[in-house]
Amino acid sequence: MTKAELIELLDGFDDDEQVTPSDIRQWEREAAEAREQMIEDLEERQHQSGFYAFQDRLEMFRRER
Repeated sequence: MTKAELIELLDGFDDDEQVTPSDIRQWEREAAEAREQMIEDLEERQHQSGFYAFQDRLEMFRRER
């Protein structure tokens, strides 16, 4: 989590509201899980579109040289 992301999350709280370290760790976990899900979705879309197959063929052509 970047400083900007943390500040954005903290802006949602009132000035007198308490934020605990466990809250911050939970936000970090949620951000990491969201990032992992985004990567999985991207890889699935690339697989579905044939992008990985294209990369494999391109690598085979390079090795044949």
